Amino acid sequence: MALSEHEQRLLDEMERRLYQSEADLLPAASGQPRRFNYRSLVLGTLLALVGIGLLIGGAAIQQFWLGLLGFIAMLGGVLVMFSKRTEIDEFEDSTSSGKRPSGSQKESLSERMERRWDERMGDGR
Repeated sequence: MALSEHEQRLLDEMERRLYQSEADLLPAASGQPRRFNYRSLVLGTLLALVGIGLLIGGAAIQQFWLGLLGFIAMLGGVLVMFSKRTEIDEFEDSTSSGKRPSGSQKESLSERMERRWDERMGDGR
């Protein structure tokens, strides 16, 4: 079943808007290169290794609390390893762009997404 001209135009316009919105969601489109935080990576790895040692040691001497402490240390190490940035990195980024960091005026995720949506829809009109 073929589409009418009007339906085809609507479909083309929807596709165009979809591609424009996808470009906004890509991390490379933001212009900020993704940086590894080597301090967090090393610290997290060491913490995870200590946690594995505590977990194995707790199992070997049959101490539940030591194994639990090892598991918590491993989990903490993995969380530290995958943390993106530290507060120092955020401070450097904000001062390099000419803005001062303000802890009380940070946007929540929903506020940022809403602001970006409004900017995107404002440009399309």
